[in-house]
Amino acid sequence: MRQSRSVQIGFPPELPDGFWPDPDALPRVLGRDEALRLGISAKAVDHRVAAGKWRRVLPRTYFTADRFTALDRLNAALIFAGPDAALSGAAALYASEVRQISMPDRVLVLVPPGGDGRSWAWVHVRATARPFVAQLAPGPRRVTIARAAADLALERRRLDDVRALVARVIQDGHCTLDELAAEYESGPRRGSAHLRTALEEIGWGAASAPEARAARILRRAGIDGFEQNARIDLPGGGHRYLDFYWPALRAALEIDSVEYHFARDQYVATLDRHLELTALGISVIHRPPSALRDEAGFVRDVRTWLAGREADLRRGLDAS
Repeated sequence: MRQSRSVQIGFPPELPDGFWPDPDALPRVLGRDEALRLGISAKAVDHRVAAGKWRRVLPRTYFTADRFTALDRLNAALIFAGPDAALSGAAALYASEVRQISMPDRVLVLVPPGGDGRSWAWVHVRATARPFVAQLAPGPRRVTIARAAADLALERRRLDDVRALVARVIQDGHCTLDELAAEYESGPRRGSAHLRTALEEIGWGAASAPEARAARILRRAGIDGFEQNARIDLPGGGHRYLDFYWPALRAALEIDSVEYHFARDQYVATLDRHLELTALGISVIHRPPSALRDEAGFVRDVRTWLAGREADLRRGLDAS
């Protein structure tokens, strides 16, 4: 972020009438109305700005210290937007320390219905009829991470960027899939296609779970002989449940709920699970929920795999 020049703050020995007597007690960012409530006259505010002691960073919003930080920028946006405002989008995620989210050039601030929705320079003020609740965590007022992520997803033009955002906030434990899906369902449809796709790819579906959709697709195509949620006992104790299992072929189809692994332990767990099953002579394939969007392609892949597995067993091979 571009930094302004450093300004040495110091009050002259003789303070003009109306100046706040203790500069250290002033907020770093101050709205004009708050300054007046503190007993600083309008004339004194203007004098301070003219003398370079304060900087006007937004209309009726002043910076009283010597270095304008990212936190000051967020607080200034909130003061400018009004007492009921809350940060959203990248600004809220940055304030919540979501990894790989940097301070945005343009700060999104939500205000409830009746707000003037006036934007200025680097502050985008958006009046919204959708209720929002400000986080109680320390720091600037901001919406929940699920709401902030959904708002940011609407701004992203690349599907891969939205995929990474959704996977990051869910897998890092900032919010749940259901919370983010609820924000999608209650939010605007315009610009939300990437968010819906990303949600579906990590296991969310408007009608049913991916496994249920896969079962309907397979049965419509005449592919049967499978068990759903089949229990497989492991040597030495323990067991695994398989999404789809063909006992006659010792073949398993897994609908993996997460396509984009950002956590190493989750990726390793998937590999370990696969190894356990193949060690039992079970042929396993993995398909993501997004594969179900192309039903014909999904059916073709499963049918080809099952035919190959049957041919191997007929040849006396225990391929896996």
